[in-house]
Amino acid sequence: RAAARTPDAPALTAGARTWAYAELDAALQAFASGLAGLGLERTDRVGIWLDKRFETVVASFGAPAAGGVMVPMNPLLKPEQVVYIARDCNVRVLVTSPERWVLLAAGLATADGACPDLRHVVLTGPVPADAPRPGGVALHGWDDLLAAPARSGHRVIATDLVAILYTSGSTGR
Repeated sequence: RAAARTPDAPALTAGARTWAYAELDAALQAFASGLAGLGLERTDRVGIWLDKRFETVVASFGAPAAGGVMVPMNPLLKPEQVVYIARDCNVRVLVTSPERWVLLAAGLATADGACPDLRHVVLTGPVPADAPRPGGVALHGWDDLLAAPARSGHRVIATDLVAILYTSGSTGR
């Protein structure tokens, strides 16, 4: 609504960089189209393991816009904890940075860390040629995903699940 009402108003600011609502809306619609292009099904989980950055906001709003369920993962978690969450809630797509992916891929390559539902990883930068691909996971660069042809996501209704939140709680994991 804010993008339609005040498209030029500032929506996000980090350091010297600011995006207007129109830019944010365009990015999250492009992200949602990119997820649809990857074959994201309604209620598929989209894990987000990033620090505070523009891509975090885009993925957090873009996943539900595509009909998926966002699974934000605390950026302070260790790779083993992220692997646990990804496996526990059947993450289909993971959004992370190239640096974090290297740490996470090592854990996913073990029998204990295998995440059979994970099909796609979206990196916030270009995909390095030597990037690990445990279990045949497809790697996608952020700009490539956002450049995918426009597609409509799944129909979203008021009772759809939007997010799965993991907390430390009293049970440890």
